[in-house]
Amino acid sequence: MNSSVLIVSTNWIGDAVMGMPALQLFRAEHPDAGITMLTNPGLKALWQMHPAVDSVQTMEKPFPTARKLRTMQYDRAYVFPNSFRSAFVPWLAGIPRRIGLHGHWRRLLLTEIVSTPEGHQQLEYRNILGVQGDLPAPRLVVPEESLQALKKKLDDLLPEKGMPLVVLLPGAARGPSKRWPPEHFIELAKKLRTSVDAVVVLGGGPDDAAACADIAEQAGTGVASLAGKTTIPEWAALLKMSDCVVSNDSGGMHLATAVGTPVAGIYGLTDPAKTGPLGTSRVLQKSTTRNRDIARTSEEAIQALASITPDEAHAAVCGLMERP
Repeated sequence: MNSSVLIVSTNWIGDAVMGMPALQLFRAEHPDAGITMLTNPGLKALWQMHPAVDSVQTMEKPFPTARKLRTMQYDRAYVFPNSFRSAFVPWLAGIPRRIGLHGHWRRLLLTEIVSTPEGHQQLEYRNILGVQGDLPAPRLVVPEESLQALKKKLDDLLPEKGMPLVVLLPGAARGPSKRWPPEHFIELAKKLRTSVDAVVVLGGGPDDAAACADIAEQAGTGVASLAGKTTIPEWAALLKMSDCVVSNDSGGMHLATAVGTPVAGIYGLTDPAKTGPLGTSRVLQKSTTRNRDIARTSEEAIQALASITPDEAHAAVCGLMERP
């Protein structure tokens, strides 16, 4: 009899992508298991692109969600987040085995508590899933319809053809403490236009739209913004079609690695040893301070980010694109 497995997803794109390598190993070890991902509605489209996932359920209010899950008779639940609610819902649903990390008053809600490992965050998910071996790069399969829709948007936005495409991601949900200065993005875009004759597109979510539009306008011809104008699959398509991505430490950076695109990741005080990009990448960081939890407006972090120059980011892009 094949097992039926529920995995409770983390709530942010970057965390979700960092959980994908372990999930891919789990699928290889359990090829016949039925895997359902329980996620917030905002990440449903992301998990629908992952080949290891058979179905996706959305996390709504705890009691209605648990009632729905109870009818599906899962054998076990793996709880990726470290929150109370993420463990409470599988417990409420009566799933017999519930595996996750300790913390947030969850000891009575979980049947198996695993240790928190040292090292990169992706190792937490390997421990939770109990898989062995080297972790692969994260992998998403972008739907063909999303690729075609994005290509049309690019054709309408930038008529230039046959040129390298570099995507810049100036946003970060954590705020100024994780955002490279806009003026640095503007200068980098101008350099990419003249040095490698690249088309430059700004990407991100609705909250990034105004800042990205301003950067594109100030950078001039051949630079445009699609921030806030794409679905998650279309955003993934944009990143997949690009030759290189320059990004703050953000969900977009991790999304780019999951579609196989080289990334130049810009770090202030957060630790790339814990949350660094998992694919082909260059990490740009000047500060020797490492702090996973920083204030949104940390002046030290803002200054550390500003100390990374557009010339340094440009050199990283050229190296990733194998350009002189």
